Amino acid sequence: MKILVLHNQLWSQYKSIVFEKINNLCNQNGDELLVLQTSICEKSRKNLIDFDLNNFNYHYKFVLLNKNYLESTNSFITTIKWIYYILKFKPNIINLTGYSEPGTLFVLLICKFLKIKTIITNESIFYQQSNIYRLNNGIKKSYKSLLFYFTDYFFSYGIQANDFLFRHRVNKFKILSFLNSFDSERLNALSTINNSDSVNKYFLFVGRISAEKNIEFLIQLAVNLKIINSEIEIKIIGDGPEFDQFIKIKNRLKLNNIQFLGSVKWDNLGEYYSNSLGLILPSNFEPWGMVANEAFFYNVPVICSKFCGCADDLVINDFNGIVLPDFSLSLPGGDISVFLNYYLNSRDQFISNIKPTNLIFEPNRLSSELYTSFKMVK
Repeated sequence: MKILVLHNQLWSQYKSIVFEKINNLCNQNGDELLVLQTSICEKSRKNLIDFDLNNFNYHYKFVLLNKNYLESTNSFITTIKWIYYILKFKPNIINLTGYSEPGTLFVLLICKFLKIKTIITNESIFYQQSNIYRLNNGIKKSYKSLLFYFTDYFFSYGIQANDFLFRHRVNKFKILSFLNSFDSERLNALSTINNSDSVNKYFLFVGRISAEKNIEFLIQLAVNLKIINSEIEIKIIGDGPEFDQFIKIKNRLKLNNIQFLGSVKWDNLGEYYSNSLGLILPSNFEPWGMVANEAFFYNVPVICSKFCGCADDLVINDFNGIVLPDFSLSLPGGDISVFLNYYLNSRDQFISNIKPTNLIFEPNRLSSELYTSFKMVK
């Protein structure tokens, strides 16, 4: 059996471990895996990695199609390269780890002609606010439904990702797996942790500083904390197109209790996570939110919005964190002080429930499930 994976970014620390483990299973059973990487990374991640390709010591066979940022790649050239390797490698199965590339439909049609089985990995979730642009989204939904019609099977990362597929008329029997994973081994090897004797009084955000991340929520939280004279601060790690804008807002409002730290090397994140009160992920739209897995690795509870893909799968409300039903801190009483007291009083119980949750998302489990699915549909 030959498996060809079409993936968008070489620098993908959590996907790479899954590819490596699938490759190990292939080697044990006389099968072959090849991963076509469209680019090194997104432009927004340029400060997080070293571009020396010798640092990408991944233990699986891959081909880097472009050395540009993902946003700078030429979709037409990428499609031509895909077709070249399809004809050269002659796979039995092609796993497309997304469907945003314009050439996706063309690849699906070629696979139908060549009788190659196709599996799309879906991380998309339903974006409720998109109803504002009904015509545009109606066209997009019709296009996605067409793509999914020509796709044989799906890997789906979570309950909300499943719901997205059902909304696009995908039959349940086509979904082979709906599990996500997290590479705790690699994070453990790369992270430096200098735990303090006590938890510092701050909430943490890690991610891209852009519109969908709802940084306005964190600004308002800082305002509310200032009003009640709380000693709790907010630390924001990340860069993005709206970074400078929020620095100006912070200065205008004279908020000394919120810090924009910019990009931090991945192997230095451990100290920030482990010493925080909790991670806050207030996104308006988040396909998953792997930073929640990172927080759980350090036994740090998570507060996230219901619009995050990890909500209800990884972050279970009142079990290992809090899932906000909206973007206001109204749980459980409509008062910021009540909310903070509730969270702080529940924090130890949340932490005790994190460990069994982490076991569900081990990469060995996911890679074994995906490999079994490849064998089943070849």
